[in-house]
Amino acid sequence: MKISIDIDLTPQEARDFMGWPDMSKIHDATFSQLKEQIKSGDKEAVMSLLKPYLDGSQQAFSFYQTVLESMAASATKK
Repeated sequence: MKISIDIDLTPQEARDFMGWPDMSKIHDATFSQLKEQIKSGDKEAVMSLLKPYLDGSQQAFSFYQTVLESMAASATKK
């Protein structure tokens, strides 16, 4: 037996239902600051904001690459 339930919620309603905080003010402030720094041409400030995200992406890619290399190495040993 398969039962499906469709719930139509706005993002705000879903946050309220799940008890999650509303981060829209923080998001808006960060995004407006990023736009201002891009407009002013302050590359160092933009990179300092993006660095944590870029580093995390690089670490995830390195992990994925290591996993694939180990899988390939174990497959060739057989």
